Amino acid sequence: MQTNWTFTERDAAIAAELQKQLPADLFDAHAHIYRLTDARGHEDALWKGGPVAGSYAEWKRHVGRQVGKHRLRGGLFFPYPVLGCDMEASNQYLASQLQPASRGLMLVGPDYPRANALALLPKFAGFKPYHVFSKSKPTWNAPIQDYLPAWAWELANERGLVIMLHMVRDAALADPVNQREIRTMLTKYPGAKLILAHSARGFHSRNTVNGIAALRGLENVWFDCSGICEPAATVAILREFGPRRLMWASDFPITDRRGKCVTIGDSFAWINPATIDAPDSPACYTWPVGLESLNALLEACQQLGLNGADYQNIFHDNAARLLGLLQEAGTRTQDLYRHGKQRMPGGAQLLSKRPEQFAPDQWPAYFSETRGCEVWDLDGRHYYDMAINGVGTALLGFNDPEVNAAVHRRIDLGHICSLNPPEDIELADLLCEIHPWAEQVRLPRTGGEALAVAARIARATTDRSVIAVCGYHGWQDWYLAANLGDNDGLRGHLMPGLDPFGVPVELRGTVFPFQYNNREQFQKIIAEHGTNLAGVIMETCRYNDPAPGFLEFVRDETHRAGGLLIFDEVTIGWRLRFGGAHLNFGINPDMAIFGKATANGFPMGAILGTRAAMDGANKSFISSSFWTEGMGPAAALATIRKMQQVNVAAHVARIGAKVQDLWRRQAAAHKLPLVVDEGYPCCARFHWEHPEVNELRTYFTQLMLERGFLAAGLLWPSLAHTDEIVARYATATDEAFARIAKALTAGNLKQHLKGPVAHSGFRRLL
Repeated sequence: MQTNWTFTERDAAIAAELQKQLPADLFDAHAHIYRLTDARGHEDALWKGGPVAGSYAEWKRHVGRQVGKHRLRGGLFFPYPVLGCDMEASNQYLASQLQPASRGLMLVGPDYPRANALALLPKFAGFKPYHVFSKSKPTWNAPIQDYLPAWAWELANERGLVIMLHMVRDAALADPVNQREIRTMLTKYPGAKLILAHSARGFHSRNTVNGIAALRGLENVWFDCSGICEPAATVAILREFGPRRLMWASDFPITDRRGKCVTIGDSFAWINPATIDAPDSPACYTWPVGLESLNALLEACQQLGLNGADYQNIFHDNAARLLGLLQEAGTRTQDLYRHGKQRMPGGAQLLSKRPEQFAPDQWPAYFSETRGCEVWDLDGRHYYDMAINGVGTALLGFNDPEVNAAVHRRIDLGHICSLNPPEDIELADLLCEIHPWAEQVRLPRTGGEALAVAARIARATTDRSVIAVCGYHGWQDWYLAANLGDNDGLRGHLMPGLDPFGVPVELRGTVFPFQYNNREQFQKIIAEHGTNLAGVIMETCRYNDPAPGFLEFVRDETHRAGGLLIFDEVTIGWRLRFGGAHLNFGINPDMAIFGKATANGFPMGAILGTRAAMDGANKSFISSSFWTEGMGPAAALATIRKMQQVNVAAHVARIGAKVQDLWRRQAAAHKLPLVVDEGYPCCARFHWEHPEVNELRTYFTQLMLERGFLAAGLLWPSLAHTDEIVARYATATDEAFARIAKALTAGNLKQHLKGPVAHSGFRRLL
């Protein structure tokens, strides 16, 4: 017979299968310790057949048989809240049961005296309110403030205490009243630690799915998944808050109830042996709720492909950290970088992402999670990226859900094969639709690779070798084998055949540089090498519009010499205008080059060209990473289609202009030697005019890191940058500028630095 509080051999077999996926240590983040004599509502069928006292030992026995008693290290406990219960007696009994590796929350309500709570606080980690204590009727529709006393928020804020909240109202987290109050209180009381029980009361999963984004940006909210028997709500939390904010929880004694909670229509229902049509049928065997809930959590983890470290966080470490039971050094990010520099030349794949460019020994080299414009390092520290945002590639913001969905579809259906992905042609058609002058497309996987291929195509098409260049075009030998000078932002003077560090490179043809808007330099190249000119590769623009007629002049002279005009849109591309900056100026090139911004940072580039210009692709061997994988094209299609619906260029220009303005105003207010560079707001920049320029750069970044921002003398905005985030950034920059002004006045700037001074090195992308 399937009854509550029983544990059959079949249950044990199911539990054994689930336990294979569990880590060695478990911490229960939501469980009740109670006495029925205190509850005064124990006539409920839930209690029939169960212990009259749900003690610590009973919790460990009952929950232990479901998850493995040897794994249980402790729990976060509170009394079972029922209308009419004796709160004081319930709290006192809980206090008597707490073990050193566990913590307790006291029952509180509108009528519970603050003085009583203060007297108990040395034994407790916080508070457990519940809607049944509300004076609003029906209590299921009560706003949070009606059953969670204001003094509980105040004490939680002052002392870093936990509040365990089971919100109600029909839409739960999707309810605007609940959303507004949670955001308001957690912003007002940043020291409080709020746990939203039951996956933010995701019994009706769509409530959490639809409402979770409303909590974006809150750093003092956590979630337990107790009693949730479907994975969807928990998956939504993991996607929005990651695996360091979710905690496994049993909800003992609900663990020993039979059945599961399911989403039905616009609400939810509990299915149990008494409500199913054939309770004795083998096909209708019901599990204990604890196993149903555990299974749903494991399914959620599997859907997101979480690893062993994530499981350790969810099942133990997150709760232990929250409650002060797990102390960590907080140096994992910096420790890994020190090791990384020994294992990998430079410690990181990209020069412009090295911490030495920003604030050595302070800037986080590695990330664990990203969403929007938010970043978490390996120690769980949270930052807003108000700097390079994926080196400008994440125009939609990190981890964009629509792009991710397209990539997941391609992965789930297979992304690599001996055949070719049809997305290649679909993407090529879309790019040519956006650029009517273009007729053919090749799809490399990076902007730098695309430029190298474009140079090869141009040489093969024209049967010539000379390439004239203007701007920054990557690190490959075809480009660096030239005297690039300072026109592209490189500091110093590069000799032919040397890379930026003076290392000889193989010459592949001949490359000659000219400065942007300098007709004389370009005309000299044409005069001396025009008969052998394969093409001109130049940035359409970078920070400012070209001088009137300059692009037309380059086009006409290039074509007169028999060469191809190739616009590099890798950096400015979709950022300044959908489809590329050249569309702003009405100048059609022979080829246009795009980089990973085409796919919101996924490995994907594009070479667009006329049929005549692209003819060399048929004559030259082009392979490299041009292989048949479908993730990049799928990401690009989703990214471009979203940009067709949303004016990303207008948004990033508006955000960049706001930031430029606040830099100017705040620098003037604090009398700082800071100059905001004129130019496109979508690539906002400032610089310091002071002898201690590197110290100022480093100190500014250091101060902003302390305030939770990745910041430097630039901002490449994304669609994920909101006015609210800019407002937070403005507050932080104002505080940082005040500190900088004080240090400059005192003449002791260097004394404030916590590590070495940043150096610019070959900071091309900055």
